[in-house]
Amino acid sequence: MATLRAGRLFYRVFLPLGVALNLGLGIAVLSNLRPTGWLGWLEVLSGAFCCTVAGWLAASAWSKLYWGSAMARQITVWRQIADAIFLWLEDAPLPAEALQRLKTSLDEVAHPKSRSV
Repeated sequence: MATLRAGRLFYRVFLPLGVALNLGLGIAVLSNLRPTGWLGWLEVLSGAFCCTVAGWLAASAWSKLYWGSAMARQITVWRQIADAIFLWLEDAPLPAEALQRLKTSLDEVAHPKSRSV
């Protein structure tokens, strides 16, 4: 639970803050430049690097949001499919041992750590 809370804190607070700081720093460095010599071009590279890091962090946040919502949609669909199958199984005349095997296999899938090796 603490890991989940730390992940939410990271993606909601620290990641946007990191994006804003890196983008601001990169723009500040690049806007005040008049590169002369190798030291000036080193400053250009550091500003470009800050902008790159900001883009990478923003892409990471977008990816987390996108794939999290995609997984939530998939879970919803699969739960609806499973509910339809179980409604159908309730009406079908099946032997009790077949239903017990189904329950056992579903428990193994849902809780893989409790399986014996």
